Amino acid sequence: MYFLFGFFFILILFCIAFCHWRKACIIKKVCSMTCSEKCHLLNELIHPFGYQYLLKQDLFFTTFDAWQRKFGYANIYNCTAPFFHMVFDSEPVYFDYNGRTWLIEFWKGQYGINTGAEIGIYCADSLVEPGQRNHTLFHTVSDSDIPVFSMNLKYNTKTTCQDVGSLSMPHWWLAIFKMGLFSNPNNLLVNFCIEFPSYDMMLAFRDALIEKGYDHCSLQTYGCRICFSFRSPKSPVPCVILTKPVRIIAQLGNRLLCSLYRFVTRAFDCTLDRLIYLYFYLPFLFGHCLHLRRCKKRTPKGVHL
Repeated sequence: MYFLFGFFFILILFCIAFCHWRKACIIKKVCSMTCSEKCHLLNELIHPFGYQYLLKQDLFFTTFDAWQRKFGYANIYNCTAPFFHMVFDSEPVYFDYNGRTWLIEFWKGQYGINTGAEIGIYCADSLVEPGQRNHTLFHTVSDSDIPVFSMNLKYNTKTTCQDVGSLSMPHWWLAIFKMGLFSNPNNLLVNFCIEFPSYDMMLAFRDALIEKGYDHCSLQTYGCRICFSFRSPKSPVPCVILTKPVRIIAQLGNRLLCSLYRFVTRAFDCTLDRLIYLYFYLPFLFGHCLHLRRCKKRTPKGVHL
């Protein structure tokens, strides 16, 4: 009996010593890598998920060729999001233009251990009646219809105003994510700008915003470009009876996961170093960190973590 107790005690000490030694070796390995080496490795790992890392702002953004482009958008995504630890405010804006119904939607909130914001443009094959829009699958637009999206995400409370990140580029679905930052959706403010391919398309979208409840004076237009701020959505929370308690539980879990992520990677301050460290030390946690948006529904082919 005493022999077994002593054996297990020595085994535990050995495991602790081994983990400590392995951790120290990995920290040393990460520190020995150049910044360009780490960026290249991280972007190589996350590109199949549809994301790229931007070192200057320490955030992630969606790539133009992301695999999500093939699947379009349906309202069911918003309804099921809290079940996958995605708790956000959403604002779908439908408008008719050139014989089709278009959808531009905005999101801001918490995506697991990531604070983020999104904007996407989609269209139907024809005109869709207002009563059928929530039940219609919208397709991703063609390259010729893609606008230039710009966004500036801020963490804004009564006592704090923090600039989370900014980005601008032609895109069909532009999203930015700050890893390890926990936020409630109502604490986030996003300034959006959209430069449309045509002036008439901008007018159709502007009229849809006004019809939804946005003040005409709060909308800034310059030719084909329109800018506005998104803090409190005019649209109701989808499936509120079903998802409200799930949202609360999901946010409790998200806060805990953020704390766990920061604790495990406490040897580093930058997301780049934190993730490279996780990749070598705890690969399964590295993969979990990349579940930024709808990745839980499908893991890209050829990715093994």
